[in-house]
Amino acid sequence: MPKIMEAKADLLAVVRAALHGTAAPDANTFSDFSAVCRLARRNCVQSMVYLTLKSQKDALPAEDFARLGKSFQAAVLRETAQQSFLCALREKFDAAGIDFMLLKGTHVKALYPAAEMRFMVDMDVLVREADVERAQEILLGCGLSLHLDNGKDIIYMRKPFLTVELHRALFQKEDDLYPHFLDVWERAVPLGAHEYKMSDEELYIYTLAHLAEHYTTAGSCFRPVMDLYLLEQKTALDFDMIDARFRKMGLDAFAEKVRALYHAMFDGAPKGETLLLMENYILLGPPVQHADAAAAAARTHKSKPRRLLAAAFPAFSHMRLKYPILKKAPFLLPVFWVVRLLQYAFTKDKSIARKREALMNADEKSAAVMEKIFKASGL
Repeated sequence: MPKIMEAKADLLAVVRAALHGTAAPDANTFSDFSAVCRLARRNCVQSMVYLTLKSQKDALPAEDFARLGKSFQAAVLRETAQQSFLCALREKFDAAGIDFMLLKGTHVKALYPAAEMRFMVDMDVLVREADVERAQEILLGCGLSLHLDNGKDIIYMRKPFLTVELHRALFQKEDDLYPHFLDVWERAVPLGAHEYKMSDEELYIYTLAHLAEHYTTAGSCFRPVMDLYLLEQKTALDFDMIDARFRKMGLDAFAEKVRALYHAMFDGAPKGETLLLMENYILLGPPVQHADAAAAAARTHKSKPRRLLAAAFPAFSHMRLKYPILKKAPFLLPVFWVVRLLQYAFTKDKSIARKREALMNADEKSAAVMEKIFKASGL
């Protein structure tokens, strides 16, 4: 068995023990604990591995275990900072009369044996469209600074641990899933005068839809799979209603495969070729270079020249979010196309540079590989 596959099997054994609260696997049986740690970092489960194996630390490489310990300490500090901030934010939103809904990890982490096991990069908060500007003022007043506005999310940051995504909506308007979540407030469960939450069924539906979004953009996928598994295990879900919603969204085939996959991963259910393909894609990452660009090409079926053209000259709906002045002066669109190209050409931002490189190097063969994965997965 290749080393990476052995590391994947060892990591899954640790995760299974953590989620079920059973005895951890014998650390002496690991083929390459350093590889397990690298895979844990890739999937943001270092704290889970640390807490599950800490009683066996003497049997593990000291350097690797020390890194896991530092990750766990950072997770504790992050969790403390996030919970403290959320308490303050609740008070401020309530005082301002702003309806709000905390999304994803904020509620799901309660299903984990320890909150630190569910790593949460940022806090996602949905508010009504009419309250977005007032919510922004509150976040700025809390010492956060604006990092990005992509139309759906407005991202605020305060180093070292706080990142808040203020959501206008759950999906971009051009996304096929957008209309299926327009009634999110009508379906929400009130927790107080202004705080709401998704029902368990709605949280499962949204988590899987969000997973599908990440899956088709070559993004991180393992945490949502764990979330879905724990939602099924620890809440009483109405799967007749859930499956009916997925059929309307066109996600029923994907949802069925994901459900089979997490039972294979965490319960030992049979795992055929398709589930193994999905498991490797989720845990090990896409089997191609420049996966994000290849995934985009697989979804759009555009030739490379057309993809490059679309990337170089985005639609007005995208440009006006990046350059708000276009809302008042749309005739300046060609000017800002040039401005954007110059910014991308000379930027020192590594994330933008990587996107630029990926776009230029995406090839048809890689796109075909990604398309095959998506089709096999029911997407």
